[in-house]
Amino acid sequence: MTPIEVATNTAGDPITVGSTAGVAVTPDGATVYVTNSDDGTVTPIEVATNTAGDPITVGRRPVGVAVTPDGATVFVANLDDGTVTPIGSAAD
Repeated sequence: MTPIEVATNTAGDPITVGSTAGVAVTPDGATVYVTNSDDGTVTPIEVATNTAGDPITVGRRPVGVAVTPDGATVFVANLDDGTVTPIGSAAD
């Protein structure tokens, strides 16, 4: 995944993630969640530093991801399982 500086349309340094299928941004813009469809994980990326966090295990072949308007929960759609995995407060 490569971040783009919107003001200048300049590509930044690539951030290593898996085989990406979906991307979602928290409402405050602080974190991007990237699905890694080949390994059943989601990688959180801290926007301020463009740093990838530890992958979060979800279901098989995650392809879709969405963040609730309050930013409290991320929902991941897992194609091969036919399931949705919540990450955050709904998972507690």
